Amino acid sequence: MLSVANVRSAGGAASYFAKDNYYASADADRSGLWVGKGADRLGLSGVVEPRAFEAILRGELPSGGRIGRDGAAHRAGTDLTFSLPKSWSLLALVGKDQRIIDAYREAVIETLHWAERNAAFMRVEKAGKERQVQTDNLTVALFQHDTNRNQEPNLHFHAVVANMTQAKDGTWKALRNDRLWEFNTLLNAMTMARFRVEVEKLGYRIGDVGKHGNFEASGISREAVMAFSTRRQEVLEARRGSGLEAGVIATLATRSTKQHDVNRGALLSQWLEHAWGQGLDLEGLVRDARERSAAMVLVAQRRDQDRPSIAERGKVMVLELAERLSLKQGDPLVPARIHLRPAQEIAAAHAVASAVRHLSEREAAFKVTDLAKAALDFGLPTTMPLIEKRITQLADQGALSKGRGTMHGWLTTTDAAALERRMLAEIDRGKGAATPILPSDIAGAQLQASASFNFGMTLNAGQEAAGRMILSSSNRIVAVQGVAGAGKSSLLRPTAQILHEHGKQVIGLGVQNTLVRMLERETGIASMTLHRFLGRNRKLLDGNASRAELADARTGYRDTVLVLDEASMVSTRDQDRLVRLANVLEVDRLVLMGDSKQLGAVEAGKPFALALAAGTETARMDTNLRARSETLRLAQAAAQQGRSGEALEHLRDHTVEVSENGAVLAAERWLSLPPAERERTGIYVSGRQLRDEVNAAVQAGLAANGEIGPDTVSLTVLSRINTTREELRHVRAYEPGMVLELATRQSRQHLTKGRYDVVKVDAGRGVVELRDASGRQHTFVPSRLGAAGHSQAIQLHERKPLTLYTGDTIRWTANDHQRGLINADRAAITAITPDSVTVRTSTGIEQALKTYDPMLARIDLAYALNAHMAQGLTSDKGIAVMDSRTRKLLSARNFLVTITRLRDELTLFVANRDKVELGIGRNTGDKTSALEVTERLGAAAAKGQEVGKPPEPETEAKRPPELERTIMRVVPFEMGI
Repeated sequence: MLSVANVRSAGGAASYFAKDNYYASADADRSGLWVGKGADRLGLSGVVEPRAFEAILRGELPSGGRIGRDGAAHRAGTDLTFSLPKSWSLLALVGKDQRIIDAYREAVIETLHWAERNAAFMRVEKAGKERQVQTDNLTVALFQHDTNRNQEPNLHFHAVVANMTQAKDGTWKALRNDRLWEFNTLLNAMTMARFRVEVEKLGYRIGDVGKHGNFEASGISREAVMAFSTRRQEVLEARRGSGLEAGVIATLATRSTKQHDVNRGALLSQWLEHAWGQGLDLEGLVRDARERSAAMVLVAQRRDQDRPSIAERGKVMVLELAERLSLKQGDPLVPARIHLRPAQEIAAAHAVASAVRHLSEREAAFKVTDLAKAALDFGLPTTMPLIEKRITQLADQGALSKGRGTMHGWLTTTDAAALERRMLAEIDRGKGAATPILPSDIAGAQLQASASFNFGMTLNAGQEAAGRMILSSSNRIVAVQGVAGAGKSSLLRPTAQILHEHGKQVIGLGVQNTLVRMLERETGIASMTLHRFLGRNRKLLDGNASRAELADARTGYRDTVLVLDEASMVSTRDQDRLVRLANVLEVDRLVLMGDSKQLGAVEAGKPFALALAAGTETARMDTNLRARSETLRLAQAAAQQGRSGEALEHLRDHTVEVSENGAVLAAERWLSLPPAERERTGIYVSGRQLRDEVNAAVQAGLAANGEIGPDTVSLTVLSRINTTREELRHVRAYEPGMVLELATRQSRQHLTKGRYDVVKVDAGRGVVELRDASGRQHTFVPSRLGAAGHSQAIQLHERKPLTLYTGDTIRWTANDHQRGLINADRAAITAITPDSVTVRTSTGIEQALKTYDPMLARIDLAYALNAHMAQGLTSDKGIAVMDSRTRKLLSARNFLVTITRLRDELTLFVANRDKVELGIGRNTGDKTSALEVTERLGAAAAKGQEVGKPPEPETEAKRPPELERTIMRVVPFEMGI
């Protein structure tokens, strides 16, 4: 793995890394070597001399001069520590295979050269504004260390990157090391990818590829690895948390003093004895690898002598690779004649194709470096240069499009851009296609009258304007952009009343069952999930409906208004289908209602925001009616406007900083409330782990106080693993003990709908052995799954134990509509017997579930909610836990959703307020749009049109001109620029 740390002291670093005689002879040569163009330009080459190294870290240039301002503190550098997995350290140091050390060193150096091309930046100030300028050079001192502080074999290299880089004008500036931190896992993945290719040439077989490209050597057990990893165990036991910060603290806290004067011969004898005690013949494994490598050379020589054609050799390679990795041919993102290429290029093509599909499921656009990292993570035998080459080829061919301007370094697929254009064209096609239900002036008066007479309220200006638009627009598709707490439900009640009075059917749509029920309860509008509505009309969307079926459908939806609530949470795919369906059915109105600043869909796209930006007729509701305290009102307004730091400042007196156990302390705060106050107080968390911790703590407190129980039941429940469909097409996603759930029949695999236990995984053959509920065995080949398909059609779960008490509050994680058990809906455990568990649903219905009932495996505790569960819900008071270590989950959008759920009061638990503010400021949590990325590519073409190029002929579904300009040319690019 790769760890990153700042080097703060030049003298301390020189002692630690390179000082003469500091290290015992048992820990390898400390001389080091210089790497990088920066070192070359400074005249530094060969062995690292300690005094020169220390001067460089102080910012002193060999030619005179110094980096930074006089008297100012100077950061010495950045330490990138590349560590080999333990089994390879054993083979290299105990098995005495120097070839492994050389291969890893060369892989590290290749990675450092990549970092030099892609991660070297300096800061430039102009007119008071700071910007980062890319350079092309780093100055790196590379040191090999062989042991950890417990004197165990631990081959690792410290690449100490000096805080200096040369500008184009020849001057030397301080290095911005942000990208080195950002690319942490990518740098490790590309190092391990190169190392893998080289050690396979050396005759070694590799084990399963794990996270960030790490892998152990085949033939060395996990038990043997752990027997040489006591230092690792010390760190893990001291960690008591998750994330980089906890790991660094634990590493430092458990360090022992570096031992001196250790006899290397004696230490090697000790290692060998320990290896034999674990049943490891390391020298034998090395000998076998050397023989295997020699045999491979002989086979290659014979092939050259026989000289089969290039095509024949290519076919053999692709067949061997396909058999080994279970890769599917005929992939549209893979060249048709890929079999003519070398094996590593074949693997690169498949890896990039999988990465494109994997990332595209969740985002419409992605960074070039993220695509490369995802490709490497699939664990195919290829290298970073070949991955980069294949990405460039896809861009040249038009399958990928690269952003420009502020989106420089981003990619999208042509399919994603086409989908967004089609969705917007459908909205445009609905313009002027509907008949106003009421004139605008009359609509406003009737809305206020209905609101006053029927519901005892007065609509504010934003609410009235939104209602007038819904009733009086001549456009079929309209949008209501309303901030959290703007009273969208209050608007819908009188609006629906008037629509009913004019003979209109109103159908509410929501992305979650809980939101559907809330919409029905608060507005009286009959509602269903968007998924269900689209499923009912699948034949119309797919073009398979007959004329008679189309006519019947239009008759059934005549005089209909559709209202999509929380539209920001809908994916581009689903909104495209919805607006197309609205036009096909010729409904009176489709109202897209949401807040573009709140959480987006889990799947790709941000179509609601895109529809607003493209000129969809929109009413805006900007007044927050929810907050009733001045503190919350100010905090919510600041967060809504993107000023998260100001929002946190308003909440300063309501923020509790805790050194650890924030989840437990938050649970204690909630438990200390009277029962009536608990009902008014929600608990909100920033991720799954925190949610589980809070749930467990609350349950423990309630049980200890006798508020739940005494009857209990121990269950094994299913927790969904967060995988994309593309990941599920690769065998490495599966592990024995997992549960595969199929929502539809897989005819090609001879599998019916249902759950299957994962019994065995054969990575070499690409096969997963399954067992059904009846105990029958089945063979499942993940690569045979189609690349396209709904994300809910196939799910992978892990089992986790769960104890329930009578009185517990739970939520469902799956649907059983027939019995009223709805995904994400809450329920209460009312009785537990030896053979059943009785639940009371949110609608008051009681169901007795036998202990073997499949829905008892789809339960979780529901005392705490994460942001996606909470969006659209409201409570009077709230307790929130935010963890600065969960970087991806700590975002401005998550923060906005959390604090805008509340009316009166929020208590915020954080480990470090400043770090939470920094994390929120760095991570907006925004979804991406293909058109936002690719519009920059069409800028030149748009200029050409403006100065006289004939316009394209109009299509039947006229597109907005600003979107026509996004039909772009594709520009070749360099990685990460």
